[in-house]
Amino acid sequence: MDAKTELERRLVGLAPGMEAEIRQVLEAYRITWAETDGAQALRERIESFLAAKRIDGLSQKTLKDYGFVLRSFARNVDRPPEEITADDVRRYLAGLSERGLKNGSIVTHANTLRSFFAWLELEDVIGKSPMRRIRSRSVDRTASRRPLTEAELSQLRKGCRNIRDQALVEFLSSSGCRLSEAAWIRAEQVDWKQRSVRVLGKGRKVRTVFFSVRAGQLLREYLSQREGGDALFAAVRAPWSPLTPGGIEKALARIGQRAGLERRVHPHILRHTFATQALKGGMALPVIQQLLGHEDPKTTMIYAAILPEAARRAYRKTFDRKENDHE
Repeated sequence: MDAKTELERRLVGLAPGMEAEIRQVLEAYRITWAETDGAQALRERIESFLAAKRIDGLSQKTLKDYGFVLRSFARNVDRPPEEITADDVRRYLAGLSERGLKNGSIVTHANTLRSFFAWLELEDVIGKSPMRRIRSRSVDRTASRRPLTEAELSQLRKGCRNIRDQALVEFLSSSGCRLSEAAWIRAEQVDWKQRSVRVLGKGRKVRTVFFSVRAGQLLREYLSQREGGDALFAAVRAPWSPLTPGGIEKALARIGQRAGLERRVHPHILRHTFATQALKGGMALPVIQQLLGHEDPKTTMIYAAILPEAARRAYRKTFDRKENDHE
């Protein structure tokens, strides 16, 4: 709740029936919360945390999301970090629920706070994170992870309105690129002979991703038809600046809506679709891990958990053959 709304609520409580008059008077004023020493200390630590994560190589989108959550928390908790308790966090999360935020959004807030306080603990700013006493809310991630079926991917293609839409869908679904990686690829980086491109991933680590023959054909056609721009995916109007991560998300959502898919299509679904198709095709998990840019193989196993039968076949293909070789 912002400062003006809170003041309006309190004034109405003191003078019932005067809502309209009070609102009219307050419209002429810009009202903000008074910054206490505790709030200032918390905000300073938040900015230090964001700076540390920027150095760690987090994407601009992730940093923006972290900043949004933590600044929202700071507006509601008027204490320095070392005095914040588990009850403070519980009240904040409960307030989000009362405002009607969906369970997934509340989980995002909780996870961001968990990361922030873990960092404060690691930096010896606090003795113990208050998040240790906050149980993680359960949230169904299945829908967001579930890859597109062959039929859904075919349906999605029919929702493409132009050559850029077609190239975007084919490139993302055949390369497994992250949104942030795809957004900043320049056309000159593409190795057309190898159908590959080197991308800058998490932690500023560079890796090579590949794309399909169909994606290559559509990309070449798209680049030959557009009027300008250096980025692989560019805006349709001058100065043809790179299509931002938000622009790519909106483009895919519109394609999904035109295609008539029941769920929202976003870049991460296409990344899961790529991994799932690779697994079904018999690609080894370590290779999928390398192509996706996962440091932890457990992250790659999330995709295998969706297709236990494919994981079982891949396992037997590898280990049963080893046992036969020893017989």
